[in-house]
Amino acid sequence: MQLSKNKYFKKILAEENSSEFVMATELRNPDRQNLFTFSFDDISLDITRQLISSKQFSKLKMLGRAINIEAEKKKLFDGSFINITEGRRVTHFLERKPKLLMDKAARYNSLISHLKQKKIKSLINVGIGGSDLGVKMVYNALKHKNEGPSLINISNLDFTNLQDILEKEDTRDVFFIFNSKSFSTEETLVNLRFVKNLLSNEGMDLNDHAVAVTAFPKKALDAGFRADSIFEVSEGVGGRFSIWSHFGLGLVASLGLDVYTQLLEGAYKMDKHFLEETLESNLPYILGLTRIWNRNILNLQNLSIVPYENGLKYFPSWCQQVEMESNGKSFDTLGNDLELPASPLVFGEVGTESQHSFFQLLHQGIEKIPVEFLVPLEGKNIIGENKKELKPHSRLVVNAIAQAEALITGTQTNKDKYKNMTGNRPSTFISWDTTNAESLGKLLSLYENATIVCGLLWGINSFDQWGVELGKEISRNIYSGQNLEDLSYSARKMLKDIL
Repeated sequence: MQLSKNKYFKKILAEENSSEFVMATELRNPDRQNLFTFSFDDISLDITRQLISSKQFSKLKMLGRAINIEAEKKKLFDGSFINITEGRRVTHFLERKPKLLMDKAARYNSLISHLKQKKIKSLINVGIGGSDLGVKMVYNALKHKNEGPSLINISNLDFTNLQDILEKEDTRDVFFIFNSKSFSTEETLVNLRFVKNLLSNEGMDLNDHAVAVTAFPKKALDAGFRADSIFEVSEGVGGRFSIWSHFGLGLVASLGLDVYTQLLEGAYKMDKHFLEETLESNLPYILGLTRIWNRNILNLQNLSIVPYENGLKYFPSWCQQVEMESNGKSFDTLGNDLELPASPLVFGEVGTESQHSFFQLLHQGIEKIPVEFLVPLEGKNIIGENKKELKPHSRLVVNAIAQAEALITGTQTNKDKYKNMTGNRPSTFISWDTTNAESLGKLLSLYENATIVCGLLWGINSFDQWGVELGKEISRNIYSGQNLEDLSYSARKMLKDIL
């Protein structure tokens, strides 16, 4: 069912003034803090600065009841939810269950022992999209926990990127992980051919220095990998949800199995919360509802993700893919045109750098852009040893709070109008104690599940990505010389110059 057909959504449109909720008189109201702040373990979700009244919010929370979201959550959690356009189950939730990780542990430990025996210093994780962004993001956040080789991510079709890296490395000290669910991804296979030639020229065996991760092991066998060098994943694990499967192998080998286990444990805990908590206090559901409200009631088209920790630098890029590849759709699950728009355009950068770039637009641009602030509080220890100066991280926390306040309150002056900021610009403030593997796992599961909530409410399939395929198909046709007459004159002229 599309959101436009949801009876509770219709009631909201019919009964409420949807222009915006004026916050000025509400910001200092402790009742609002109690009604609009939610928590699970160390994760806190503060939506007090969203442009919604308590009356409106009560009605918004009813949306899930119209689609029986409790039943949909159970299907997701037990692996019976169907990605209808691809005819396969959605199984990434199963990868986070403790028993499955225990089943994988022996093979993971065997790989770690192999790397130690060969004295591997650097791992090169080769992938694109979901098999790159998640691994890169998590490694950057937790690399201070590194117990094994350093991890380098390669996703560029231009193998000069890989060539530049290998010029600084002794090939004998390097181990490659080739990630491709289909094992037909162009970027990955181009880099694989380069590495096979490199290893062959230096008299080294591919299977001593590389493994493949794929849902199609026969293709990896055909590419030269032995069966014991192939890690098979379920076809039901989508790329953007894949770090919980063997596609997280680079994290296992670099950060260690204990850290990776804690990451999955955190995600599983948030999954359990998502499954079992009532809708009134369910963090992924509440976060998803704020996006529905902003996108479809206030007609705000964008969403900015701003983490205030350098380790989370790649979180906005990861979130872009999770949200926009999942929900960037114009058809519902039955193939009907959507009557209301789905996914916002997601962008972001780490704070405080972003304050000196796009925050100008956030504060004074004509369009309002919701912001989601991500802030580890680092044990809530704000004051330094001398009890006077703020510790460096605490300054980040203060900056995040100040920006959220400035966006919602604004400032007005009759003298210098160019200094005016209208305020009433919504934001969500997500905080936790300190960034470790478990808290990061909870945060990632929170965001994945909020995206899924939105997809269910919009009535779309969040687990396919057919929009990615057309460009690939045209590329293959060009390589094989097929259907070139269908190309534009500009494209044919350019190709004539380079082919």
